Amino acid sequence: MKKKIFLVGIVGMSLLAACVPARKFEDAQAMIEKLNVENKSCKEKTDALTAKVEDLNKQVNDLTNARKDLVDDTTNYGTQYRKIMAMNKELNTLYEKVIDQNKALLNNSTNESQKFQSQLAEKSKQLDEKEKTLNELQTTLQKQQTDLDQLKSDLEAKNKKVMELESALTKNDSMMNALKNKVSDALMGFENAGDLKVYTKNGKVYVSLSENLLFKSGSIIVDPKGKEALKKLAEVLNKNTDIKILVEGHTDNVKLAGTGAMKDNWDLSVLRATSVARILMIDGKVDDARITASGRADTEPVALNENADGRGKNRRTEIILQPNLSEINSILGTK
Repeated sequence: MKKKIFLVGIVGMSLLAACVPARKFEDAQAMIEKLNVENKSCKEKTDALTAKVEDLNKQVNDLTNARKDLVDDTTNYGTQYRKIMAMNKELNTLYEKVIDQNKALLNNSTNESQKFQSQLAEKSKQLDEKEKTLNELQTTLQKQQTDLDQLKSDLEAKNKKVMELESALTKNDSMMNALKNKVSDALMGFENAGDLKVYTKNGKVYVSLSENLLFKSGSIIVDPKGKEALKKLAEVLNKNTDIKILVEGHTDNVKLAGTGAMKDNWDLSVLRATSVARILMIDGKVDDARITASGRADTEPVALNENADGRGKNRRTEIILQPNLSEINSILGTK
């Protein structure tokens, strides 16, 4: 373009020099100088525009690199996009003042802008998806935290219940051990004779009385010595009113010749347990609501029934002292 203008100037000067008077030549020369000034101005504007285009390309490159970082939020991209659009608008205004050759550059810039807008929309979509995923993860995390807090609360409640239960069991064991010692002290003379044993098992106190101490063979009437032992035991029981009392009769496996009301060892074991229970209630003044009597016949032997010694050990009456489990049941939530 500049070359074309320069040639026009030379041709014009030649024509003017050959064909026009000096006055017109001077006017033409002034016009040429004016055109040169305008040409210079146009060149300066073109250079400025080129600089702006280069600056714009640099900014576009910077923005293209910035697109790779997904942590840039939509607001930042929108701000940059609006900045580029403003620059494009300014560029369009400048392009209208220059030659058509710059339209290709403008179109290229517009295409880049559209490309960037498309990429921006894609990044925005990706960010929305990431945000949706993050929200879902946060919801899941909150639910898991709620579940964890509930589990922690349940565990603390269970630990508290376990501690309460352990405390109650320890208290119960201590109480039953103390009761065992009191019963042993009260029945010391009988225990030393080998006809009576006092021991603890499963949190209960067992008082095992042999047939020799309580009954004659095949009888359900308690001997005087047995009554004395039961009265001693009743004194301890009346001082420990929370204790439940289970009286169990036991026999060997020798079949009983049925006579009268007793047909077999079941009848014998039940009637002996009932006789012992009556001594505790009537002679010992123990509250009958605390006592339960039952017979086991030969179903729970403590020794083999193969000889007289073993059978003698099996013929016994057990008085089982059971603690008040209301506190433990309350902790366990049972009746």
